[in-house]
Amino acid sequence: MCKSLLNRRGPPAVLHVDDDGTFLELVEAFLTDRHGFEVTTATDADAGLDALADDETAVECVISDYEMPGRNGIEFLRAVRERRPDLPFVLYTGKGSESVAADAIAAGVTEYIQKETGTAQYAVLANRVEQAVQRYRSDRRSRRRLAALDAAREGICLIDDAETFEYVNPAYATLYGYDAADLIGSDWRTVHPDDEVDRIESDVFPTVEARGGWSGTSAGLRSDGTTFPESKSVQTLDSGGFVIVVCDMERDERQFDPAEVARQFSD
Repeated sequence: MCKSLLNRRGPPAVLHVDDDGTFLELVEAFLTDRHGFEVTTATDADAGLDALADDETAVECVISDYEMPGRNGIEFLRAVRERRPDLPFVLYTGKGSESVAADAIAAGVTEYIQKETGTAQYAVLANRVEQAVQRYRSDRRSRRRLAALDAAREGICLIDDAETFEYVNPAYATLYGYDAADLIGSDWRTVHPDDEVDRIESDVFPTVEARGGWSGTSAGLRSDGTTFPESKSVQTLDSGGFVIVVCDMERDERQFDPAEVARQFSD
């Protein structure tokens, strides 16, 4: 059964491909015993591609030799990129040259490491893999979060430290009569009448700064100059800026708590 990465927090799941079976065993023993990695092995690129196809979501990083029968490491990398463009790929090879490194970079390699003598090289390999997988997981979480924001029926936006719209979902833009692209990069004040801007700056933002969030009612300003009452929640983000969830109190009869929605996306 495929293992879901939706909430994966454990050690990396690695596919190691090398035609040297003894070396495979040495690396597997180090990565599993010292670091707790989950390691699957294959002795050629075709077997590695089969392993990816059998359990696509479980593998979080590929480690591959360069010189192998059939496809070499660069050819294997290109084949992996066709199937999993964002999957971390470490070329771990005893054949080090500028041309191999250049080809690997052009093909989209994540890390390029030369094999050396001694066990210190395995610690370097483990560290590089761990960092690559952490970035991979973070990117996946970010993409899933943005997909969820896009699909949400609630109006949701992200405000950066410069107080401009970093992200606006379609529902939020529609509330104010804009296309989402029109709001990105513009000031949050664009969608509020002047007197409401003053109240937000004097009352709402100090509360958000002191407590981490604020919920209440506000006044929205549409692109055609009309205003409407809105239910709104503002929550701080650990990465900086705010997430804002809003609905039109006159038109939206759905029962949901903007504060609860905002918390879901600020965690």
